[in-house]
Amino acid sequence: MNDASASVAVTGEHVHAFRRSIFSAERTYRLGADGLEWREAKAGGAVAYRDIVAVHEYKSKVWGALAAELPRRFDYVLHCRDGSRIFLDSIHVVRFRVAENRHANCAAFVAELKARIAAANPDVKFFNTLSGSYRLAMAADRAWYNVAHLLLKLIRRLDIDRAANVAAWTLRKIGPRLRGHRTARLNLTAAYPEKSPAEIERILVGMWDNLGRLAVEYINMDRLLGPDPNAGRMVVPAKDLQTLSRLRDDGRPAVIFTSHLASYEVGAIWAERNGLDLAILYNPLNFGPLSEELLAMREACMGRLVVSGPDTAWKFREAMKEGLHLTLFVDQHHAHGVEVTFFGRRCKANPMAARFARLFDCPVYGFRTIRLPDNRLALDFTAELEMPRDADGKIDVAAGTQAITSAVEGWIRERPEQWLWLQRRWR
Repeated sequence: MNDASASVAVTGEHVHAFRRSIFSAERTYRLGADGLEWREAKAGGAVAYRDIVAVHEYKSKVWGALAAELPRRFDYVLHCRDGSRIFLDSIHVVRFRVAENRHANCAAFVAELKARIAAANPDVKFFNTLSGSYRLAMAADRAWYNVAHLLLKLIRRLDIDRAANVAAWTLRKIGPRLRGHRTARLNLTAAYPEKSPAEIERILVGMWDNLGRLAVEYINMDRLLGPDPNAGRMVVPAKDLQTLSRLRDDGRPAVIFTSHLASYEVGAIWAERNGLDLAILYNPLNFGPLSEELLAMREACMGRLVVSGPDTAWKFREAMKEGLHLTLFVDQHHAHGVEVTFFGRRCKANPMAARFARLFDCPVYGFRTIRLPDNRLALDFTAELEMPRDADGKIDVAAGTQAITSAVEGWIRERPEQWLWLQRRWR
């Protein structure tokens, strides 16, 4: 938190500070009694609220590393009676290619500023505008969605195995040239400092191979399993059928955690085809008509989809009261999660699995898929995970989340080429 933002919590003042570019100094704005005040280095100034005649809000795309945290930004331009303009940005430039998200503070600051301007100048004009870059990005997205939709229809006309082989070959060739390859290499090098550069590259090529096959399988998710879900491309050990039967028939809810390993979507399809009722967190995709088609596929062949939102926890709780099995991915960054150790490095993990296990005092299992030669897939349940408990005998959420994370790390260490090293797991 910057000093200006900190003063809001301490003094109740409305303050916003930011640096527009690497060529400018940081400027601090404060809402005074009669006007907007600012200070930059040793200089400063002010403008009366009544002399601000228009406020333009610009919605823009966010580029670079900050885009994962802030998909869009809102910046403001104040037009003054004397023709001058004042810029209020929501992103603070720290240094070249490094920026800090100050959107929340900026939005609160501008909301109060608007109220004061409107009170002092009833004729003020407020405008909401899409920036040129945002309009261009939206047009590019629409074009990409249309191409992706046509590609989906084409791939669904092809033999699944043949299409998967072609996709894997293609990504093995072009994947190392993509920007994400560098992120994946950095992650792998940090996770496996003992491995040589040649070993790291071999794992990365395997990751791209897996990703190509996964893409084709995802598009054909409703056609992956034949009449017998435990035959064909699926290799299902007897112990896993026994675990599924126990989970299905014991009349109790359970928490099942999984990871982005191999063809991770097929696990939920296989479980549903074998009668195991699941409640699965679903993050809607923003791919236009393609999203609707993919959602229809998922609804037809998976368990109950719970769309992520403010009522997600309540919906999961109701589902588990009905005896459904909560199924969660636990290998992604979670900004408001608990700290865990993953490959020897600290990161944030989603504690939801441990929290619901504590709430219902129910069993916890891990479930993964393993890619085998010839486009076959093996399924694997862990034994019931022994969750750490606190002094009152209840599941310890932080320690339980660590136990789950450690189990996932063990899976990845067995087959590192089958995990998505592209994601920014450590931040």
